[in-house]
Amino acid sequence: MLPRCRAGLLSMIFAGLVVASSAAQAVCDASLAPRSSASRFVMTDETVYDQTTRLTWMRCSYGQTSRTGGGCDGDVQRMDWDAAMALRVPGDNGWRLPTKDELDTIVEWNCKKPAIDEEVFPDTALMAYWSSTPSGPSYAWHINFRWGISAWQYLRSNQYAVRFVRDDR
Repeated sequence: MLPRCRAGLLSMIFAGLVVASSAAQAVCDASLAPRSSASRFVMTDETVYDQTTRLTWMRCSYGQTSRTGGGCDGDVQRMDWDAAMALRVPGDNGWRLPTKDELDTIVEWNCKKPAIDEEVFPDTALMAYWSSTPSGPSYAWHINFRWGISAWQYLRSNQYAVRFVRDDR
């Protein structure tokens, strides 16, 4: 028999593994039509062009790198809103933080955990992603890709993920 604290630790580790492995595949409502069709996106290993909105997105979140053949390696880097707004991609000033409305266009409303097309945007973190849209002097909009919900009432000092976009109109 294991000592009580060791058994508790093993239970927590096991629970974490179950959560981690179940978070990798979205739960989608088949009765709802998908908002986006993968055919609207033109994908490369690093970027995806949305033919509907004419925006180009980084497939991986900031802090991750694209893996040849699909997927993202590394950890999503969280940051506050001011740091996210100041981010620049070296050698390409066209990349920026998306607006709330732009970020809304890649939410897959019929799916949760994550609420995004995993083929198009692999390894998306189940957390909030900053938008560039402010909502007052201390707040900004974000989209939570765990549930696909947008919200305005979160402090800019909160630590959230970032996905870059670029205009290609």
